[in-house]
Amino acid sequence: MNSISQPVGSGADNLNRNDVMLVQRLLNQHRLPMLAALREDGVMEPKTIAAIEEFQKRVVRMSRPDGRIDPGGATFRALSNIGSAPSIPNMAGKATVVFKDSLPTSERIVDPYCVDVIKMVMENAGCSKGVITSTIRTPEEQVDIMYRNAKTNLAGQYVLYGSNGDAVLKLYENNKQKPEPEVKKLMVAKVKDLLQKGQRVSLHVTTAENYKLKNIIDIGVNSTQAAAGASFNKLKISEAFKKSEKDGYIDNYIDETSKSNNCWHVEIVPNGKSLPK
Repeated sequence: MNSISQPVGSGADNLNRNDVMLVQRLLNQHRLPMLAALREDGVMEPKTIAAIEEFQKRVVRMSRPDGRIDPGGATFRALSNIGSAPSIPNMAGKATVVFKDSLPTSERIVDPYCVDVIKMVMENAGCSKGVITSTIRTPEEQVDIMYRNAKTNLAGQYVLYGSNGDAVLKLYENNKQKPEPEVKKLMVAKVKDLLQKGQRVSLHVTTAENYKLKNIIDIGVNSTQAAAGASFNKLKISEAFKKSEKDGYIDNYIDETSKSNNCWHVEIVPNGKSLPK
């Protein structure tokens, strides 16, 4: 059988076991290497529906996967044409990590060990490439980011930062009617004053000496998705970062993918734990 006679998946009757079994078999031929194979038993269950949605998002590029396959529909055509599907190789040992093009050379100071940790995370998530979007920042660079984002969504910035950042944002809020250079000058002075007191507006704002002791790194969601293409899966990458923190390779992990900066934030102590060979 090379086609299905009835719709299969979410919202369908799924009474024809042969139809369901064919879909399960075809889905298994498209499965990413790190995902467990489906049982090809003709029984529609949540794992099969989830697999349909994953395929629709990754291969069919549906922005809102519906978990349903119709006879002759776009999902079934892509599913039954193995040769036309994007090739997703086994990522073991093949993931790469790069810096965002706009990141200055002076900020590309990530320790090789930390790069290898991020590579490991990407490989575990089946992602071909990760993009580092932020590392160490000067007070001026930090203020540029805060000023730009505050103009767009001040309330969102107050949520993102702690009390030190709030003090800097308050200066923006109280002086935003003034010329931009003047407001930024006030904000930079506040960031530097706090830094001298050992109070950091952002973990990224630190000295080069302190950064060597613990690398602070953001991996951008949008940049990584653009670079990794079909191998990108935000949920799997988030889970892989969380596992690496639990396993002791990452000192601190913060999922900021739902915040305005839209990134995975990691803090890694160079050579903190031997990497698997």
